[in-house]
Order: sequence, then structure tokens, then C-alpha cells
Amino acid sequence: MRRGLYFVVDGGEGTGTTTMTKYLVEQMKGGKALWTREPGGANSPYAEEIRRLILSDSGKQADAETMFCLFWAARRDHLVNTVWPALKDGITVISDRGDSSTWAYQIYGQEQTQLEDLFSKMRLHYFGQYTPDHYFILDARPEVGLARTKKRADKPTHFDERDLKFHSRVRRGFLEFASWLGGTIINAEHPQQEVEARLLYECKRWVIY
Repeated sequence: MRRGLYFVVDGGEGTGTTTMTKYLVEQMKGGKALWTREPGGANSPYAEEIRRLILSDSGKQADAETMFCLFWAARRDHLVNTVWPALKDGITVISDRGDSSTWAYQIYGQEQTQLEDLFSKMRLHYFGQYTPDHYFILDARPEVGLARTKKRADKPTHFDERDLKFHSRVRRGFLEFASWLGGTIINAEHPQQEVEARLLYECKRWVIY
């Protein structure tokens, strides 16, 4: 059986990663796609526990290297229990965020460039033959994205509450990550239907529905 494809949709706060990943899964016909997320995962309860720890109020006290390790621990559980089984069954995995966020938030946002080499080694070790097939980066100016987060019903996380300089660095991190790995950058400031159409068009270049 041909293994499924592994896509990551990522971006800064308020760019709509959750909305867009769920939209992509809805467009898949025949139940051949699985929605999941990072940190956490559709079938990864341990990773979900780590997610709660990361996003808790106490999480804001953790330094960048601690966060870096927590994200990779959650990612390992997610890969083992959610991503790999689905891919082996020929199911396309659509992930709301991925290692691109670790690069953008911990290395760029929190200015920990000494982690770049370790990131590359961790990526090679953890993903192995199952690295994501493609990254779609939803891009918006931080002031636009943060204005959107204020309209959400759910409680803001400590990442939402960081200053504009932090989010500007995060944006640069995502753009560099896409340049490094050949990801597709999509303007997330456009109306939702336009973003959906562009994302679906780009995704169709990789998978047949």
C-alpha cells in the first residue's frame, strides 16, 4: 500500500491554521484524510497532556530550551500514535502546526539561535523517513493576526499575549523556514474564501482527491 501524504499548515497567531486544516480535511473525499494538531494529536493523549502544560499559565515561566524539549516530546508521541499509523494505512495527514512552529517560536521568537543545529538533528532523528511532504505557511502581519485573536471566544494563550516584536520575529522565522524547506507561503490577510481556494489549489498539486 502506498503511504499517505503528510502536510503541515502553519503560521503566526490569528492566521487561521485550525480553520484551514479542517477545511482541507472536509474537501477530501472517501475519508482518506485525518485532521490532527501540534502540540497534541488526534490519537495522542500523552501529547495532549503536554499541550495543556505548554499552554498553561505556568508555561509562560518556562524558558525557550525547556519549551523546545517539551514540543519535541509531544511531537514524538504524536508521530508514533497518530501520524505514522495513518500514513502506513495510506491516509493523508493534515496537521495544524508542526516543527515549523518550533523553529519560528522557540528559535526566532525567543531568540535562541544556538538551537538551530540541535533542531536539525532532532528533525532528522525524530522524523526519519516520515518528514512532512510539504508545508503551507499562512502569512499575515502580526498586528493583523493579533487583532483577530482578540475576537476569538477561547482564552488567549501566553503566546498570544507576547509583544509585537516577538510576533514579528516569529513571522520572520516562518518565512525563513519556508525558504529553507521549499514551503508554500499563502497570504492569510485575504478574505477566508480566497485563502481556502488558494490553499486547496496548492494542496491539489500534491494529492489527487
